[in-house]
Amino acid sequence: MDVNKPKNRYANVIAYDHSRVILQPIDGILGSDYINANYCDGYRKHNAYVATQGPLQETFTDFWRMCWELRTSTIVMMTKLEERTRIKCDQYWPSRGSESYGMMTVSIAEVQELATYCIRTFQVTRNGGGERREIKQLQFTAWPDHGVPDHPAPFLQFLRRVRALNPPDAGPLVVHCSAGVGRTGCFIVIDSMLERARHERTVDIYGHVTCLRAQRNYMVQTEDQYIFIHDALLEAVICGDTEVPARNLHSHIQKLMRIDTIENIIGMEFEFKKLANMKADSSRFVSASLPCNKHKNRLVHILPYESTRVCLTPRDGSDYINASFVDGYKYRAAYIATQGPLPDTTDDFWRMLWEHNSTIIVMLTKLKEMGREKCHQYWPSDRSVRYQYFVVDPIAEYNMPQYILREFKFTDARDGSSRTVRQFQFTDWPEQGVPKSGEGFIDFLGQVHKTKEQFGQDGPITVHCSAGVGRTGVFITLSTVLERMQYEGVVDVFQTVRTLRTQRPAMVQTADQYDFCYRAALEYLGSFDHYAN
Repeated sequence: MDVNKPKNRYANVIAYDHSRVILQPIDGILGSDYINANYCDGYRKHNAYVATQGPLQETFTDFWRMCWELRTSTIVMMTKLEERTRIKCDQYWPSRGSESYGMMTVSIAEVQELATYCIRTFQVTRNGGGERREIKQLQFTAWPDHGVPDHPAPFLQFLRRVRALNPPDAGPLVVHCSAGVGRTGCFIVIDSMLERARHERTVDIYGHVTCLRAQRNYMVQTEDQYIFIHDALLEAVICGDTEVPARNLHSHIQKLMRIDTIENIIGMEFEFKKLANMKADSSRFVSASLPCNKHKNRLVHILPYESTRVCLTPRDGSDYINASFVDGYKYRAAYIATQGPLPDTTDDFWRMLWEHNSTIIVMLTKLKEMGREKCHQYWPSDRSVRYQYFVVDPIAEYNMPQYILREFKFTDARDGSSRTVRQFQFTDWPEQGVPKSGEGFIDFLGQVHKTKEQFGQDGPITVHCSAGVGRTGVFITLSTVLERMQYEGVVDVFQTVRTLRTQRPAMVQTADQYDFCYRAALEYLGSFDHYAN
């Protein structure tokens, strides 16, 4: 109808009559029952979802009215507001305080921003009524502007969080992206098929997409998205659900220490082996494999993926350093994981710190171990040293029981600007195996993060051992696991390591190191009495 045309974000994506959400009409306003939204079925549940477009300025009122009328508790947002400088969705919620949208008033109560998604909690009231309701919006922010995510792990974690937060008696889950068909379709199919796999141990992706397309046009828009659904379900089935409530961690570890009867190895080892079924083909290591860069790699088989590598301003035609950006719990690219510098990559190392504004270095190796060089001494001991354009002055050195803290003044000789860089060298990691107790390492981790909060600029923490994957992986895994434990009360060592390995290969290199992550998490828990009891 002409009166409803302006309510559609895209002229070709409109809501079928037979499955559309019909709003309560407003007296005397033609078309007031229309919103570009359709009911969609889930697994054995009629109208489990509402698939809708990203609201437009002129449909904010209708959107909130719909959420209210359907008694929805959770909104799933699968897009950013803007991508590639195009508006994908208008901001239909207040940034702070309260805002009125027609007869609805929405107040923002809480915002939790994490590396790959954001949770906003709203209090919603209908003017003239006394009832207040809480609606949560979970926005997945890691879907790339183009195509699909490289790996489904972060998306699956997001989906589990949606499930955990949506009350069992709530109305339909409202899901939207921009048009409300592509990513929205992916979310609904994956969620429904996971449910089906749990109950029937079968999936029918083709069948479910067909069913959805009969309820809303174009659901699951591209072949890439259709493939991603398969990848995500395969990942979920292979890996299972490895998330445990923190209070059950002790019994979970005990279970992992038993022999897995089918595999005939202990559960912990079986879980670690499952991590290895991620194969990375050589096409993912383009720059790392170029002849001009080969000598910059400490080990021939530990290379950064092209998609996550740290780039430098090109010098002599190369922008390469063996280093990868890795996400933390709250921030994307919170860490740089890198190898211990070599004599001829030391200049590049300092340049990387400068260009990416990293002012904290975590060093998890000695310079020599087992009689072999593990890392070149890349810092000056007693007087200032120049590394290409940069001058590094030693300021102070503090010897602590488990680590050495060194402070440097770091100056760009081209313009005289300078920063303070702090290097934490953990000295208690044994030359073979892993530390006996997790406690000292956790204290060390706490010191680093406390210093980052106190002095660190916005840049990433640079972490290295010798190859930049084993101990480095442990440091980043535990940082993420412990932070998540504090905020959500759950632990998922397996998925944390799996996600790290999608950003840098071989992170957490040995079964010993993997086991250490679990044990250290348990020791950390033990330091809070309310969990231990």
